[in-house]
Amino acid sequence: MKRVLVMFLILMATGTAFGQGRGGGRGAPPTGKSAAPFDPTGYWVSIVGEDWRWRMFPAKGDYGAAPLNGDARKVADSWDPAKDAAAGEQCKGYAAPVVMRVPGRLHVTWQDDQTLKMETDAGQQTRLFHFANPPQAQSEGWQGVSKAEWDFGNAGA
Repeated sequence: MKRVLVMFLILMATGTAFGQGRGGGRGAPPTGKSAAPFDPTGYWVSIVGEDWRWRMFPAKGDYGAAPLNGDARKVADSWDPAKDAAAGEQCKGYAAPVVMRVPGRLHVTWQDDQTLKMETDAGQQTRLFHFANPPQAQSEGWQGVSKAEWDFGNAGA
């Protein structure tokens, strides 16, 4: 019975310690940079794994990596990259959700203590991740505006 009681007390103390969060609510909230669980800055290169066929040799009409219904196939088949280029929208294929799926290199730096900056060579784009309130944008464009936060999930559990 003593073992069960000791284990219960240990588990309760551990849960309480993890439940406090970073800083325990004292003082000013940490900046995005100071709250980072690791230093993400530097140069990163993607590893081409299971999706290499679609990432390295894209072909119109080859969407085997994505399960599509009939309506989605019509939309996919109607896309014309040449029309995008003619309209000055050649970056359309490198919008925020897509740019992380194509092979390439990233350069990650801190623009300031609340803004993480990511530059990609695929599409030659810059994306800003705002840990404080993002500025009001005139036009979000293809990149959009990113409100960032560190999600520690079950860290330590």
